[in-house]
Amino acid sequence: MDHKLEIFVTTAEQKSFTRAAELLHMTPSAISLSIKALEKKLGVRLFDRNNKYVQLTEAGQLSYAQAKEILLKYDQLKISLLELEPSAAMPLSIGAAYTFGEYFLPSIIYAFNKRHPNITPSITIHNSKAIIEQTHKQELDIGFIVEGDIGNQDIDIELFTEEEMVIIARPNHPIIRNSQVDPRLLEAETWIIREPGSGTRDVTDKLFAQLGIAPKKVMSFGSSQTIKESVALGLGISYLSESTVKSETNAGTIGAISLSDFPNKSRFHYITHRSSFHAQAAQLFLDFLDSYVLDEKVSVHTKKRLADK
Repeated sequence: MDHKLEIFVTTAEQKSFTRAAELLHMTPSAISLSIKALEKKLGVRLFDRNNKYVQLTEAGQLSYAQAKEILLKYDQLKISLLELEPSAAMPLSIGAAYTFGEYFLPSIIYAFNKRHPNITPSITIHNSKAIIEQTHKQELDIGFIVEGDIGNQDIDIELFTEEEMVIIARPNHPIIRNSQVDPRLLEAETWIIREPGSGTRDVTDKLFAQLGIAPKKVMSFGSSQTIKESVALGLGISYLSESTVKSETNAGTIGAISLSDFPNKSRFHYITHRSSFHAQAAQLFLDFLDSYVLDEKVSVHTKKRLADK
């Protein structure tokens, strides 16, 4: 396979010779020379470039789509050849949103590995938006996301499991200790929430809309673990799925409640590209997911109603 195609595709996606060079462990000048050689071979100019930007020409856009397809077909060929030898290790690329990747995926991979030890998964952890984009680009065989608004018609989506969402705070916080919760008090709290692009953030925004509140003090973190540690220190309150806080509530470092008036669920889906080709390893993993049952979860929170305004 002509390495120049990989260099061209990477540069087009990164929109930068420098970033492409970093990803491919090359120098920017080597990237530039490779692009020039490919342009000469194809007889077209692929990029408009100056000191400020690198962008595809019209010919470059057409070439990118075809080059991407060629590279994908080449990868599929390599996988198909591997599958001819049953003892050979088969790769499997899995992406997961942070919450799912941190709290569910390890046990799934462990169980799958015991059944298929010759399949070697590589794991990417990012927010749901990024996992959807990578699946769309066919950079991942399978992705796990929170919530289900994928926005891409070339992606298939299946519900895997769902969990109740809970408000968390320090155990001695008034929200935890009182029998009812006043929405006005919730609005006045400091909220520690996930970043835009996170499925958990989408569910949190939904709760705010349901309550009719717009908290003024909001901090955004890119990790549920960081949020939990901040809540335990008394920095604010948050809204996470039940399994995410199970260890902390059992240990008594965090208190958790669910609002019986708004029993929101965090829904975890798995997604695949709507392609005619799925590697054997990916198909085996999908078949495994159909029969996999998550461990029973013990309820760790108190249900509370909203106080009359």
